[in-house]
Amino acid sequence: MNRKVNWGILGCAGIARIRTIPGLLQADNARLYAVASRGDGKAKEFKELFSAEKAYGSYEQLLEDDEVEAVYIPLPNTMHYEWTEKAAKAGKHILCEKPLAMNEEEAKKMYEVCRENGVLLMEAFAYRHSPLVQKVKALIDEGAIGKVKYIESHLTDVLHDMSNIRMNQNLGGGAFYDMACYNVNVISYLIGKEPESVKAFAEMDEEYGVDVSNTFLLKYDDGTQAAGYSSLNSYARGYYAVVGGKGRIEVPCNFNCRNVCKFTVSTGAYVDNVEVLDEEKTEYTVMCPDNYMLEIEQFGRCILDGEQPLVSEKETLQNARILDRALEDAARLPVRSHCT
Repeated sequence: MNRKVNWGILGCAGIARIRTIPGLLQADNARLYAVASRGDGKAKEFKELFSAEKAYGSYEQLLEDDEVEAVYIPLPNTMHYEWTEKAAKAGKHILCEKPLAMNEEEAKKMYEVCRENGVLLMEAFAYRHSPLVQKVKALIDEGAIGKVKYIESHLTDVLHDMSNIRMNQNLGGGAFYDMACYNVNVISYLIGKEPESVKAFAEMDEEYGVDVSNTFLLKYDDGTQAAGYSSLNSYARGYYAVVGGKGRIEVPCNFNCRNVCKFTVSTGAYVDNVEVLDEEKTEYTVMCPDNYMLEIEQFGRCILDGEQPLVSEKETLQNARILDRALEDAARLPVRSHCT
């Protein structure tokens, strides 16, 4: 009942420091055992900051430690494949940051090597563990707004530091990989199937060679449509909405929101002379624990109790496939691979 998974952190990235490790420290079934960086300094800093037992000056050293049962990989996107493969061959279960891979083919090979070595792999979409998006999904499934006709999702911010890895083409930078993956994921989760058509547009930064904003459009076999917008150079926003035949759900929250979160369901409206009248709004309040804690606990239950990863292989491959199609359509951007 009190069993805890020994976790190792492969890399001292900002997301690990700010969100994932604090979430791990709150998890009932997790223990922060080891941290690693390329060089002793950052690892020792993290060890002291978060009271880890071990600090390693290389990722290889951490993977050689038999006490490490699971690893979290917050490394740059282009390094996910290499270190997932190495972690799998070292017998470690793997929680890897989104996007899991640079393309679908790369993701397939990552799952294959994990199966061959008897370890679990899950893409780290922490927001999917939140009761907020799960409540929205439940309302859609029970018909609260009728048949879904349209979904839109937005995730934007203004990036001021041009040395950030999001602006580095060689590290898998760009708004598609960093932000559009959220838009694709939430749309796919809420609608429950894959689009038959994908169109996309991108604003490229010529100096850095990455997309700094993009829009994608999805069309499904039943006529449902969806759109996503992500950006590294426009005002910060996290938002998604679902329009059905008899209502609309609007979620004006960040994907990784915490504490008290609110969203609305609108019904009963009609149009008279281009004026929307008599709309009734119902506000829902959801208490959201730390998504990262929930993510660590869920993956821990997969390791300890045989539960299935909430973010499945099927879902991750579909997400990668849609991103591949969008990247290809957006000014014919190349789909990059780093498979060995």
